[in-house]
Amino acid sequence: MTTTINDLIGAWRFVSADEIFSDGESRPQFGPEASGYLSYSPNGIVTAVLGSMRRPAGGAPDLRSASDAEVTAMARDFIAYGGPFTLDPETNTVTHHIDIALFPGWQGGNQARHFTVDGNMLHGSTPPATTADGRTFHVELTWARL
Repeated sequence: MTTTINDLIGAWRFVSADEIFSDGESRPQFGPEASGYLSYSPNGIVTAVLGSMRRPAGGAPDLRSASDAEVTAMARDFIAYGGPFTLDPETNTVTHHIDIALFPGWQGGNQARHFTVDGNMLHGSTPPATTADGRTFHVELTWARL
């Protein structure tokens, strides 16, 4: 079935993100409690904010007064980015062209997702990646339309 931009447009609430390893292990990418939103606007912009709800709050009253260690701990299990997106309807691939991100290494780059829309559910998967210890995995994401 051919997917169109209209299938993606709108706001989506995070349901799950599971890391699936080549050895068969599966684990939630952001731990047991995660939340987030994904939004595709009609003018071609995507924004994504998702992460663990168990991130340490730290003791500082605001980000500027937090220590480097506190900021690192808060950002460890969190993703935020935005930029234009394009769709290849033949392969059901959406590509996020990232202009700004919590992780600056993503800025100017692309994040591709193979996806399917099934009713009010969006299912996506990332290309394979490798962990620091050499394990290969991909992430399977599920979002519910708001």
